[in-house]
Amino acid sequence: MDNIRLLIVEDDPVWMKCISDYLEKENDITVVKKAFTEAEALQVNCSDIDVALMDLNLSDDEDFSGMKVASFLHKQGLKKIIMLTSWDEPEIILESFDNGVINYITKTSYRDIPKAIREAYYDKVSIHADISSLIINELKVERKARVLTPAEREVYRLKEKGLNKTEIAEKLYKSVETVKKQLKMIRRKIQ
Repeated sequence: MDNIRLLIVEDDPVWMKCISDYLEKENDITVVKKAFTEAEALQVNCSDIDVALMDLNLSDDEDFSGMKVASFLHKQGLKKIIMLTSWDEPEIILESFDNGVINYITKTSYRDIPKAIREAYYDKVSIHADISSLIINELKVERKARVLTPAEREVYRLKEKGLNKTEIAEKLYKSVETVKKQLKMIRRKIQ
């Protein structure tokens, strides 16, 4: 049985202790490094780590600095990063994947952490149930959006997020009439 060397990056000392204590019960997972801040995480030697378990928000500012750390560690060669957080907004989840994360688990699903770590280590990652429906929906949106022009895609994505014509027009600096015409064209193309 392999020994999986784990880095935990978590700013909340209570959560850090809970996660560490929980994982100590696993025979094949060893927490070899803990980082409580972005600065500490950016100093980690990635050659000593197999998998990282990363909190998204490493400060009280809601700056999502965990993404910056994930991106940095990924560029340093650590390709097995799991985001563990309480945030479940689609844009944040998708941006995490853009920054090198391979799985995303909400803290309410902490019991699934050992399995996710093993899957990452053995390159058998399955998208966690916390976000699988989001990924499926995003793929559906992407498929539909392929037939659209870039300008239409912008309008379509904002409409899918629930913005009305006026809000889309304001966000994209267009007239409401232009947005109406684009939405009509979009409906034609994707139906």
